[in-house]
Amino acid sequence: MVNIDKREDLLNGTMQLLRGLLGRSAALNKLKRKTGGSGPDAFYTLTLPTRREVQVCVTAWPTLRPSLLATVESEIERWEGAPGCEGVLLVSTYVSESLAAKLRKRRQWFADAAGNAYLEIPGALLVYAVGRKPAAAKTGKAHWMSEQGAKVLYELLACGPLVEATYRDVEESTGVSLGMISKLVSEWVKDGILERRGRGTYEIVHGVRMLDMWVRAYADTLQPRITLGRYRAGGRTNLAAMIEAAEEEMDLDHITVGGEYAADLLTESDRARGLRLYVPEEERGRVQRAFQLAPAPEGNVEMCEAFAGDIGRPIPGMGPRVAHPVLVVAELLASDEARLGKTAAEIRRKHLDWIR
Repeated sequence: MVNIDKREDLLNGTMQLLRGLLGRSAALNKLKRKTGGSGPDAFYTLTLPTRREVQVCVTAWPTLRPSLLATVESEIERWEGAPGCEGVLLVSTYVSESLAAKLRKRRQWFADAAGNAYLEIPGALLVYAVGRKPAAAKTGKAHWMSEQGAKVLYELLACGPLVEATYRDVEESTGVSLGMISKLVSEWVKDGILERRGRGTYEIVHGVRMLDMWVRAYADTLQPRITLGRYRAGGRTNLAAMIEAAEEEMDLDHITVGGEYAADLLTESDRARGLRLYVPEEERGRVQRAFQLAPAPEGNVEMCEAFAGDIGRPIPGMGPRVAHPVLVVAELLASDEARLGKTAAEIRRKHLDWIR
């Protein structure tokens, strides 16, 4: 089993499995070319049975789900057809059969750590292996996959790309210990994700990788721990009207609105089917009464604990704060809905264009 918390291990292990699928019909050789920044993670030469050579760019996305496809496609569009990049291969931990079918329909090459893959060059090569399940992981999660790691990832991305904050500043905003912050930042500097620019100043030089880590940590670790409950609106179905009515009951300047409703505000759209409220845990009951919320497992309103001091920002004419685009993107990509992935990609273009 590939250690998925180490990007290089994921790349090397998965490419070795792909070589096994190719057998003797084709050869796959890694090139010694500079990687990093906003470019591919590796470069390979694929030698076909006809001896023709194809230059392949490889990019690692440890977690792939339908909602991420729009984001992935927007990234690799910048490399396709460029010199030394005749095709792009996605490498991931696991690609399900349904997702594999979507990728093949898009003619998007992929390979995963379970041994599934799709690689096709019409008239010359076809590899399509699906249905293999990942083995159980034998190693512990990386530090950044913890609740503390997720909070620090959010804080840096929300302040990026040039982060001017001491460890003490990050501690005050997130509640994460100085020792853990130091350990995480040191690891990211070593991995080439961050670069020191001076005392208390860092630059995020690999924003795509850090965003991917944040989305994974949010979806797998942070979101389950901060969720306080799911509800339905007792008397109103219109989300905007519900917020306006709540403003008459209590001051909402310490409440942050997230989810699809926040995405609508950031993209100037009107498509939201749900709403997420970030509140101080001690305010849970009061907020529930002000918004007239009734507990419902399938409700479209979710209440979460505010996990940091700066997750929202004010919008003129609106009482509650609106979640930072970094948080909204993670909320959308944590789902398995492709439509939300497209919205997340739009938010990135409009509000987080430095992440590339």
